[in-house]
Amino acid sequence: MTTTGPKTVLIVDDEDLFLRTVADGFAPHANRVNVLTAPNGKLATEILGRCSVDLVVTDLKMPEVDGFELIAFMSRRCPSIPVVVMTAFGTPEVETRVTSQGAIQYLDKPLDFPALARTVFDALDASASGHLEGITLPTLLQMIGADRKTCTVRVRSGPDEGLLFFSRGDLVDAELGTLNGESATLALVRWEQPAIEILGGHVQRPRRIERSLPVLLLEALRLKDEEVEVEVEEGRTSESAGGASGARAIAPGTEPRDVNDESKQMEGDVMSATEKLKELAALEGFAGVAVYTPTGESLAVLAGDGQHLKEVGVLANNVLLNAQKASVEMGTGRGQQVHVEAEKAHIFARCLNEGSDPLKSLPGKAHIHLVLVLKSDSAIGLAKMRMANTIEKLAEDFRM
Repeated sequence: MTTTGPKTVLIVDDEDLFLRTVADGFAPHANRVNVLTAPNGKLATEILGRCSVDLVVTDLKMPEVDGFELIAFMSRRCPSIPVVVMTAFGTPEVETRVTSQGAIQYLDKPLDFPALARTVFDALDASASGHLEGITLPTLLQMIGADRKTCTVRVRSGPDEGLLFFSRGDLVDAELGTLNGESATLALVRWEQPAIEILGGHVQRPRRIERSLPVLLLEALRLKDEEVEVEVEEGRTSESAGGASGARAIAPGTEPRDVNDESKQMEGDVMSATEKLKELAALEGFAGVAVYTPTGESLAVLAGDGQHLKEVGVLANNVLLNAQKASVEMGTGRGQQVHVEAEKAHIFARCLNEGSDPLKSLPGKAHIHLVLVLKSDSAIGLAKMRMANTIEKLAEDFRM
């Protein structure tokens, strides 16, 4: 059997006592983890420049170079290294936005060492199996929004450069060449693996962006879908003419699976759920439907002509959770469903929660989100009724 050496984890926090406690706590696990520490993001970047690191655990609020700037540096220099975020300024909104993207995990401070150790070992295992990857621009932008940060985000891809302007967490403007506002934002967030830089200071910009960041990210994914569809269609044309193309469309009615099928029981649940989702596939304008956990982990997917259904579901989860939080604060109870009407699609997200925790699933209780995408106005009323019926049927498949 092949053995591997310990993984290197970099812990970044400005509290010296916390760093010493963490180093002492991991000492008995030296065969599994080699711990490096840094008191701020500046020293962390130096360590990343000279050492091979498998995982970074960082606080957000730090002097000199904060956690946001550190993550932005990693996006440029080491984008494949996964990140765990620690913050004492956490809210359910921050936690949901951070964890739902998958690239980042979240820990609320103050935390005990066993909780940190579990998260570190789980993150290392997930990274080794390919289930955890580095930071993405949409993830970082949502973190900035959730943390109410004021800054300018510089984004580079080759010779091209754009700017995104945040004021107290609100995206107020963007620039890319002759584009500005929402059009510039939609172009920038579709860039693949751009270099990111966080610029501090007060933002003096006129507001050119009215739609919320999650809605804009959903729109950007829709545009990506259309771009992929064009590439696929061009590939089919080349193949019919005798050319070779590696592109392959996800045809309506197929059953791609984004769930971890490690057990036969889970595989059976996914198959059962997918059969139930087919009831929604008959709706006019059907573009895709999926079942998610509250934090955005996909459980079952039935794709139509959308190539980024998983990402759409993650973002729709954020919109739903924010709406639920607002409805509770208004004293009207926890909201069950949201409907986002975009230019060329309707996105519905519905919650079924048999437990009491708004973010977690309790033993024996189903807690799932059902996300449906339609590209037609004619079936909106029917879609809402069928979603309510379908999500009740799905509950039996996902009671923990």
